[in-house]
Amino acid sequence: MTDSYTRKLFISAACFNVLAGLPLLVALRPVAALLGLQITPTSTLFIQLTTCLVIIFGWAYWMIARDPLQYRPYILLGIILKVLFVVVVYGHWLAGSIPWPLPVAASGDIVYALLFWRYFQRAER
Repeated sequence: MTDSYTRKLFISAACFNVLAGLPLLVALRPVAALLGLQITPTSTLFIQLTTCLVIIFGWAYWMIARDPLQYRPYILLGIILKVLFVVVVYGHWLAGSIPWPLPVAASGDIVYALLFWRYFQRAER
């Protein structure tokens, strides 16, 4: 895999994470309303914690784009996080506790998890 592909993959993942997390962090109520999420003091806490984690992983993907060999372990962590995020979100959707907008947004994580896995398997160690 080329350096250009690697940079594009992980920079786009970094942007995806920041664009997914930042709106919920800075404009929680309007964005949560668009996603059909109910807001309570407890849900606010967990949404903000989750979005902080999503944004921090965006930074990790940026670091991978700069030096994929040094930050290789973060790729596996990213795969695990993306798969778990999708499983939890789709589980709640299938259970009927959330409407469709959040699972649609989480579908991007499926794509990135697969692309990360493909990269992780083929890239030099």
